[in-house]
Amino acid sequence: MKKLIEIADQLNELLNIDTLDKSTLLELGNELDQILDLRFKLVDFQKYNENELNKIIVAKLTQIKEQNFEKAANLREQEKECIKYANFQKYFKLKNSFFYPEERKLFYFHLGTERNDEILKEFFTAGV
Repeated sequence: MKKLIEIADQLNELLNIDTLDKSTLLELGNELDQILDLRFKLVDFQKYNENELNKIIVAKLTQIKEQNFEKAANLREQEKECIKYANFQKYFKLKNSFFYPEERKLFYFHLGTERNDEILKEFFTAGV
């Protein structure tokens, strides 16, 4: 667990430095690969936000009016996901992106607020 905390701290430092050293990022990625049974979770608040929620609601209502209930049901699921993320962000008053380690799990709370957010997001989702 101590190693995971150290890596998370280093990743948090990388989020907002002027020039991101990709070799350091690769090194940290390799260290993460060495942790047995590590699970990574990207929590993408940039994707699931209130603007996206409003778009989904409008699209869902349009599908209901057109009586396309299957598409409306799919949009309802997306709406629930956006609501869950929006409520989580509000409850914890999250303003900036960060990495958070927890017992063989590494969470990346991505808000798109840091200088190197997109690079790190791409790095961690490239293999997905």
